[in-house]
Amino acid sequence: MAVDENVEEVRRFEDWYDKYAVDERDGCLDVRGLSPLAGYLWSRYNSCKREMDVRVSNFDILEKLANNEVVKARPDLPNVSSGETSGMISRMARNLVQNTPNVEVISKFDDDSMRGIFSRFILLNKIISTDTYSNDMQQHLFASTKTALTLGFACVIPALVQDAKGGWSIKYDAINYRDVFPEEGSKDVREATEVFVRRYLTRGEVKSLIRDNAQGWDIPALKALLKESKQGRARESVDYESKKRHLTPDGYAIITWYSNTGEPFLTFSDTTKHLLRIEKNKHPMREHPVHFLVLEKDDQQPLGKSQVEKLIGRQDFQDLMLNGAMKLWYRNINPSILSYGNVNSVPNLGPGKYTNISNPNARIETFEVNTQTLSQMGSISQLNAGAMISLVGAADQQMAIQSGSGMSATPQGVDAQEKMVDITTNNYQKAIESFFSHYCSYALTIYFEELKHSVKGVTPNADTRQKLVAAGIEEAAFDKEGVLKIDFEDLATEYFVRTVPGSLVEIEDEKQLRILNELFVPLSQAMPALAAVQDKGILMQSAKAMQYIIKKQIELSGATSAKELGLIWTGQNEEAEDIYMRMSAMEEQLGQMVAIADDDLSNTTDAVKQLQNQISLLRESVEIISSKLGGDSNQSGPVEPEPEEDISIEEEDALG
Repeated sequence: MAVDENVEEVRRFEDWYDKYAVDERDGCLDVRGLSPLAGYLWSRYNSCKREMDVRVSNFDILEKLANNEVVKARPDLPNVSSGETSGMISRMARNLVQNTPNVEVISKFDDDSMRGIFSRFILLNKIISTDTYSNDMQQHLFASTKTALTLGFACVIPALVQDAKGGWSIKYDAINYRDVFPEEGSKDVREATEVFVRRYLTRGEVKSLIRDNAQGWDIPALKALLKESKQGRARESVDYESKKRHLTPDGYAIITWYSNTGEPFLTFSDTTKHLLRIEKNKHPMREHPVHFLVLEKDDQQPLGKSQVEKLIGRQDFQDLMLNGAMKLWYRNINPSILSYGNVNSVPNLGPGKYTNISNPNARIETFEVNTQTLSQMGSISQLNAGAMISLVGAADQQMAIQSGSGMSATPQGVDAQEKMVDITTNNYQKAIESFFSHYCSYALTIYFEELKHSVKGVTPNADTRQKLVAAGIEEAAFDKEGVLKIDFEDLATEYFVRTVPGSLVEIEDEKQLRILNELFVPLSQAMPALAAVQDKGILMQSAKAMQYIIKKQIELSGATSAKELGLIWTGQNEEAEDIYMRMSAMEEQLGQMVAIADDDLSNTTDAVKQLQNQISLLRESVEIISSKLGGDSNQSGPVEPEPEEDISIEEEDALG
């Protein structure tokens, strides 16, 4: 059998080495040679890494543009970027990701069943964290979108982590683009059957794994790794901002091999080459956890198409215009001084320089530089910025106005601008929604698969608990602390999470409100024509439809008094007044209860103070009486009787 086929046989740590041995003195792994299986996987890693390094070798230019740096630094210029590309990328990402998308869970369980409601609870609370930290996932998607717009792709891995209370959740783990190495020869990075991912462990993390005896990790190998001298991260793995400041954090490089073949995920050291972890692939469809966000597929190479790459030349020209103008303006602020009538002298045209005058009748003037390019710098820059926006093709109203190509302020112009934004960003939004759907589907499926043997109960929030009770779960299923006894093994199945289209930029209530408004306007405009027909049936039905639309608009408005307004609109004034009176009475009763509680607290405080004073007086009286009787006034406890002296038998007989 060929060596590459034998990779499937790596089931134990001993399979990685020629001979597995542990040093009895310090418990560290002590091996000399690797097995052919380990050698083959190491060569596969190097091959994938070489190809990926070549593909992204010039991506530092894209990073410079996205981080507001000049493409080419010139020694005689200020080298300050105008920032059009950086601002454009940030603005496009904000336009694309305005909300955490709404999701629907699709599985073999009914949505209204106990398992369906519970799986949605896990998705929202443990993966997306909508109910606790709703902004976190939005920020993660925003950052990944910026990376994908800049580089063409962004790599993310859902990682199962445990908090201090023992609860489990999914962490959105973004990977540096220089630390992911897909299978060489892949046509699409999203469809790579195997991927190598490089991470870094700090010294404290390695010690924590050893101390906790982490499951799945080879402790002797970790101890051997800890004996290695401290090493800095690879230069390409350092983030751009740290690289600018010449910072290289320390860390132990570890490589993880992920595969769709169903084989265990193997993690080994980049320095010692020891196998550190064997992680079973528990996904029902054998999928690996590495997900890629690609906004625009490139049929010429497996990575996505960068939007910044189109702007390199234009941004370089924009920076050159700005820096050249800054240099000329600096000259004009501090101009050269020339004298007319000098004899045998060479003028010095440096800023603020003065040429020595040998002729007392010479005329002295400042030398200013004014060119046509400098005077037209604003219009040239605006035209160039407009060309950059048209190249990207995702301009909003403000970007279009800044580029000089904004629509008119008329209703027709505003409508045309909105349609232009919808068309140009629609493709990117669908790519993000598809990525988020795949990410959540994998995370929800693997969450139950990982914990099906260890978790037998969970604490849902109040809303979910009410839905579970309405679905048929008895109140007795919850204990006093609200913990629901449920077996995760029953929930371990494949889940598909569908992202609601358009929810990235518009939440569901806003979408429904917009649709109702679009229906109401033509219906109200058609009322005069319907009245002219003199058909009472159609007119009555149209009036009822408009009444219903207004009622739903009131409900979706989110106003505090939406329920009361809806009752008043439907003619139920008495019910609305009754609700208002009950709320007022409840507030009044609550205020009275607070006042009574304050009075009781004040009375209790006064009583305690009086009792303390009485105790103090009583103590003083006891001390005075004790001193009068000859006792020890400083004695705080009862006086113990002195022990009787022992009397001998002879003395007892004598006393008769």
